[in-house]
Amino acid sequence: MADLVLIYPYVHRENPRRNLWLFPPLGQGFIASYLQSKGFSVRLLDCTFKGTDWAVEEAMRENPKAIGVYCMVTMREDAEYIGHQLRAKLGNAVPLIAGGPMPSGNPKLFLPLFDSVMQGEGEQVWEKLLARLQANQPYNNLESLCYKDEQGKIVQNPRLPLMPKDLLEQVPMPDRSQFDHQGYLPYWEKHFGYKQTTVFTARGCPYGCEYCDQPIFGATYREHTVEQVMTDIEQALADGYNRIWFADDIFMLNWQRSLKICDEILARGLKFKWDCLGRVDVNPKVFTKMAEAGCDRIFFGVESGSMRVLKQMGKKFTPEKVHQAIHAAQQVGIKPAAFFQIGYPGETTSEMLDTLRFIPTLPLDYLSFTITYPLPGTALFDRVVAEGKLTEAEADERPEWKRAGHNVLTYKADHSQVKLRTAIYAGRARFLAEKHLGVVGKTLGPLITQAATVTLQRLS
Repeated sequence: MADLVLIYPYVHRENPRRNLWLFPPLGQGFIASYLQSKGFSVRLLDCTFKGTDWAVEEAMRENPKAIGVYCMVTMREDAEYIGHQLRAKLGNAVPLIAGGPMPSGNPKLFLPLFDSVMQGEGEQVWEKLLARLQANQPYNNLESLCYKDEQGKIVQNPRLPLMPKDLLEQVPMPDRSQFDHQGYLPYWEKHFGYKQTTVFTARGCPYGCEYCDQPIFGATYREHTVEQVMTDIEQALADGYNRIWFADDIFMLNWQRSLKICDEILARGLKFKWDCLGRVDVNPKVFTKMAEAGCDRIFFGVESGSMRVLKQMGKKFTPEKVHQAIHAAQQVGIKPAAFFQIGYPGETTSEMLDTLRFIPTLPLDYLSFTITYPLPGTALFDRVVAEGKLTEAEADERPEWKRAGHNVLTYKADHSQVKLRTAIYAGRARFLAEKHLGVVGKTLGPLITQAATVTLQRLS
């Protein structure tokens, strides 16, 4: 029987022919390891391949002292379904706690269905909460918890300080024994021909991009030791995976440390491919060592080809710097990938076209496009509310992304959803044509952009 049950409510319902990157709940794995090191028992339930009803039944079977349900924007319906099912079966006998990015950024959406919302980093808060439950003491006054009082008012306690770096360097890495390897390994083998899983080497990002949601770690940056990272990599490889996704917000933020990880991979003779997230404003010399150590692909958050839009976003680089970094990575054998947004508040049709014309100048292996989504808790959300483009009440009821690709317009944007989607389809069509159709694609590409230019200028 577990003291705590942690539930990851994502359920894979996509078309089986779609190749989605599915990973186990790494953050909950860290929480499980930390609490187990403190003497608590933890059961982690991942719904990805088994469904929400399975998780509810398993949670009931554990008879835990508390249940925690993670949630991000694409998981809200399933998280609430689990909450309703558990509440119906358990009443108020077991505390139900919501945590993760969405509850942290907008706790009122999860109250009073859940007894409390846990904001931010979870390890130390759970430790204190479980200790209170063991001692039959109230827990609602703990730091980082939100709840509704008897008058229906939301009480938001001050946040517990994040785990200090010296403690982070001592805690165990995630409990991979609780991950659903029987689900993930065959899935990756079938869809990609290799078996990939995630590893964290550091927490947080100190940059302040206007659109970025940082509800868990805030604008901080704390590193695990290189030895911790290598221990976790070797465990992941021993579990049967042969490719790693370094899930840090920016793997190359401290590029000297990135080089140390690369050196250690080489020194231990570990042979595996890996991907990571990166910024373009990094010493390009690091790319050579990364390629030597097995880096196959870097995902860059480029977001726009317009200098004015990049400045509004809070990016501290130029399109020229993007061009230099992506070409430098490609020249040493690393496949560059990039994320872009369309429909940023204030973005003009001309600036959308700047992005569509900029993308073909980059030797990209992968391209991701999304309509801008103002997340609660971000400076961008506050701005669109202040500008009258979204009320907080509308934000609570707006349609959410329910699954991959379900990227909808959720505020009063400067352009229609039809126009924004047209821009995205045009950008993707040119990218795919030029990547896969050879000489024919190179001929078609400019024609696609020309047609998009005329269409976008006509659409509202």
